[in-house]
Amino acid sequence: MDKGEGEIEEHGALYSGPGEDERLRHTHEVEGQYGITERFEGILEGELEQPIGEDLEGKAIELGGQYEIIERHGDGLGLAFRTLYEFALSEDSPDEILFGPLAKFVRGQDSATINTFFVGQVGDHVEIDGLELKVNWQLKRELNERWALGLEGFSEIEDLAHDGSFDEQQHRLGPVAYYEFPHAEGRPEWKAAGGVLIGLSAAVSDFTYKFDLEVEF
Repeated sequence: MDKGEGEIEEHGALYSGPGEDERLRHTHEVEGQYGITERFEGILEGELEQPIGEDLEGKAIELGGQYEIIERHGDGLGLAFRTLYEFALSEDSPDEILFGPLAKFVRGQDSATINTFFVGQVGDHVEIDGLELKVNWQLKRELNERWALGLEGFSEIEDLAHDGSFDEQQHRLGPVAYYEFPHAEGRPEWKAAGGVLIGLSAAVSDFTYKFDLEVEF
């Protein structure tokens, strides 16, 4: 993202077939980013979720930034580092600090992305002994100027000090379609994505229907 540019993203998900640890109807992450310099951007994010049988509620507010270590121009590797502080909205939940690298490699119409985040809990209500690990990856192929298809995977290990079995961790994988809306020069750019992720471990829902909407201005 260039200096002075902004971006708003909505990452939503609907869940079907509750998992042993994940019992949700739907979740939303609304993220705003702003380019402060050519390499550094500020980030503000809000998280909402609706557990089964309960109302939609705010979960957390996150504030932080991302620094671009290796700038990518066209093909090649891009690398950035993100740090966020998460303020829990529930009185009995711990605040969290997230940090880790984001990498993307592009070659022609194909790209591979992997984001690896570590999460530490702070405050009076710490629930884990070590760090939490979150890994998100994407393989994507552009079909034309508007459409692309990809495969995405999401994994979480709640406590690296007690990682447990594969079924006790959170793993899901599935196909995703991407679309870029036509736009005129100087107007906001809109992008959308949607897909179905299959739960690979017992801890997560059988199916997660994800949808993303992004506007850059």
